[in-house]
Amino acid sequence: MTGGVRRRPLLLLCLAVLAGCGSGSASVQIPDGFTLRTVEKPAISLALPQSWRSFGDTSHSSAKSITGGNQRLRVELETLAQSDSPIKLIGVDPVGGVRSATNMNVLQTRVPSSVSFEEMSRIEAVQIKRATGIKRIEQEVTHVPGGRALHLTYHPRASALVQQYFVRHGDLLYVLTYTTPSADGARYASIFDQSAHTFQVG
Repeated sequence: MTGGVRRRPLLLLCLAVLAGCGSGSASVQIPDGFTLRTVEKPAISLALPQSWRSFGDTSHSSAKSITGGNQRLRVELETLAQSDSPIKLIGVDPVGGVRSATNMNVLQTRVPSSVSFEEMSRIEAVQIKRATGIKRIEQEVTHVPGGRALHLTYHPRASALVQQYFVRHGDLLYVLTYTTPSADGARYASIFDQSAHTFQVG
């Protein structure tokens, strides 16, 4: 534990598992070619490209229909679907098949109300550097429909690019993690950005 913010395993922050499909809403501007994926508990929503599959949202896609005969992956998804799982939504670009390297997830955790947004931002970047040995992280503050957000971009290894949005909502922190091969980073950058800027709570 550092500075009052509970550390989350890097596995949860950079989770790369698979996912099913979504629906639509008019409360945020949905980019062309995207559909809104809605989670009931907690009440959150996020737009993803129409071709992406999602798991954990109101589409109620079954783990079996998503993973086919991959028993190990089905068990992983069913575990994540349990009510006490911190992962609330998973999305994947099916172009790479069931082991697609381009994916995203939304994690929910709590932060003490005494920790300011600025302190949280500093702590998150330090924790990631310590956990991964990364020297360089691009960092900016932005706003999404769900609130003020810390946006981090880094390479946890030479072959992977991660973009994360830490959205503070009261005592809750939502971590949106987008992962893709480094070689595809330029192609997915705008997709990740458009998606994150549709995230809302409630």
